Amino acid sequence: MEEQSRIRFNPLTKEIEIAGSEAFVKTYFHKLQELLSQFTGKKGERPSKADAGPERKTRRAKEEPGKGKQAKQTQMDAVVSMIRGVEGGMTTSELKDKTGLAERQIWSVVYRAERKGKIKKTKRGLYIAA
Repeated sequence: MEEQSRIRFNPLTKEIEIAGSEAFVKTYFHKLQELLSQFTGKKGERPSKADAGPERKTRRAKEEPGKGKQAKQTQMDAVVSMIRGVEGGMTTSELKDKTGLAERQIWSVVYRAERKGKIKKTKRGLYIAA
């Protein structure tokens, strides 16, 4: 069975992946490099990703909060901070109005926050900061 060769281009990240035999990779790597230099005006600029061997799957490391880009505020963080801001606690309907989330989403977020010990349930549907 013949090995299949391919070239992938991700326009968002501008990554190029070339997979196939060594001859295929070398041939198309140089052709792509020439094409890129025509568009960018820079000679000798290499594509950001060229695979010289057989195709391999790669995994990207997850970014840790606080490193590199600023971490996004999660739904749980938003709900917990709202509950902390009100002394008597908040009901699910108040959370629904203030966050714009659906009732099911509120229940899910509140359940996870309660499991993590960030909030406590005082009565049915009323939550306070832990």
